[in-house]
Amino acid sequence: MRMTRLILLLSLLLLAACGGAGGADETPATGGELTVDQVTANLSLPTDTGAVYMRITNGSAADDALIDAAVPGCGTVELHEIIMDGDVMSMSQVEGNRIPIPAGQTVMLERGGLHVMCIGKTGEFTVGQSVPVTLTFETAGEMEVTAEVIEPGEMSEGMGDN
Repeated sequence: MRMTRLILLLSLLLLAACGGAGGADETPATGGELTVDQVTANLSLPTDTGAVYMRITNGSAADDALIDAAVPGCGTVELHEIIMDGDVMSMSQVEGNRIPIPAGQTVMLERGGLHVMCIGKTGEFTVGQSVPVTLTFETAGEMEVTAEVIEPGEMSEGMGDN
């Protein structure tokens, strides 16, 4: 446990030394043993939809699942995934509106894969704006995180370009 705290402290000091490079809020939100970071929102296009991406790490010995999300300015929020079937890409709500977060694992919600889908935007979003996101987990309950609105196609540092 001491080593984990030391690594966490050194990681935070390293991030602080990097300064104002922009990008997603790198301060991880924690709820019990869950950590959520690299939270970004692709909401700036003048369309009716958008998406929120993040990294969720489950540091506990028990499985959990993301079961809901809320974003002010989004009429409906669903948990979605993009699936390739041969050469055809399709997007749909995940089965049971539930994204499993296995014990000891990290799950990426990223472009081209799992994501939080904003349908029926009711608000205006601008690049660089901070947007509150409420995540609801099956076991850990509600967690508040902040997403930075990014340019379309841009990803958080450390996230893949899927």
